Amino acid sequence: MKKINFTGVNALQLFQLIRYGTLFLIGILLSKSGIGQTAIGQYEMFVLIAGAFTFFWVNGFFKVLMPVWAEKKKEERPVLLFNIFILLSFFALLAALLVFLLQDAVSQLLLNGSEVPLPGVLALYILFNSPALMVEYIYLLKNRSSRIIIYALTTFSLQLLVVGVPPFLGYGLEQILYGLLGVSVLRYLWLLLILKQNATARVDVAYLNEYIKYGYPLVLATLLSSSARYIDGFIITSQFSPREFAVFQYGARELPLALLLSNSLSMAMLSRFSKKDIASPLAEFRSEVYRLHWALFPISIVLMLTSHWLFPALFNTNFAESATIFNIYLLLVFSRLLFPQTIITAKKMNRYIVQASFFEIVINVTLSLILSKTMGIAGVAYATVVAYTFEKIYLLFILKKKLAITLNDILPIKIFTIMSLLLLMSFVISEFILR
Repeated sequence: MKKINFTGVNALQLFQLIRYGTLFLIGILLSKSGIGQTAIGQYEMFVLIAGAFTFFWVNGFFKVLMPVWAEKKKEERPVLLFNIFILLSFFALLAALLVFLLQDAVSQLLLNGSEVPLPGVLALYILFNSPALMVEYIYLLKNRSSRIIIYALTTFSLQLLVVGVPPFLGYGLEQILYGLLGVSVLRYLWLLLILKQNATARVDVAYLNEYIKYGYPLVLATLLSSSARYIDGFIITSQFSPREFAVFQYGARELPLALLLSNSLSMAMLSRFSKKDIASPLAEFRSEVYRLHWALFPISIVLMLTSHWLFPALFNTNFAESATIFNIYLLLVFSRLLFPQTIITAKKMNRYIVQASFFEIVINVTLSLILSKTMGIAGVAYATVVAYTFEKIYLLFILKKKLAITLNDILPIKIFTIMSLLLLMSFVISEFILR
């Protein structure tokens, strides 16, 4: 691995692809194991609840990490790392306690009366797994790109083993969730080892206050803008059965592919855009976005045209309905390749992110509730596509108005237009002609 010349962007993107591939393979294994759609739905509920209580503050605080790190002197950075760890640990403990104490309310309000799967294990999973997400970002900050890949291959291979294999040996949901907890503990210990090597154990209230000051608008913005997955999931769990929730979740699995690749690029570019002169980063950014076009659009088109054959073959016939959900979420490629939020975040114009996020969540919730009544679970997916598209259009308007940066500065418009039309044609063919 040391002989391969990974950049920080490439390494983080590959990390997310390994993560996505692991989750996808786990889905295949569970569907083939005979554990049943209800148990699969409960496993997905466990992951959904854990994410819902942690995603916004984890991602929000990580988004501000790059700009703050770039501003610190070399001797200040070890102290900064330790204080970020303290901050994440505090929020992880708070989230774990809330999940455990509010399990009855979660069951009644969000799960249509279904019990929260193993609430004690869920709380411990949140407590250990959330801070452990620092690992890949510490490696990124320290320019140790190959170690990001080694870490990903090690921990995700283990996750595949402890979650995907036990059902074939006669074990049930409980053993799977204990295995998932075990992997999170291993990641946490890995983090402690890295902190011992790279951090200075000293609590600094000034650093904590500074980080919270810059981070809380992004935490709020992330809560609003990135909550679609959780809104969609809880609308399904509150109105439909665990079986239908499993069908929906399996169909929505393409969303992370575009989301994770684009987020990796966005995170890696934040520190470059935080500088005063961004002409050179803009050119580099546009080039990386162009490369993403050739990674995401062709794959999306092929998958769109073959999804109604692939889903029964890869999983089983009970998940044939997931193909339509899958195709709708593939349309999110349009919005994932628009990156106004990256520059706006780097320039600390976070109030515009919050505004856009508020509009997005209102549109998403309103349309999801309306369309789920008339179109079933597919209506929830359509609402998400509309809401995300509106959010990006609004931020592009802000980018041009406040920073005089146009769409052409960050996007190869011609190839984007051609690819978008091809993807729309593929959607129509798949859903209305080939079915």
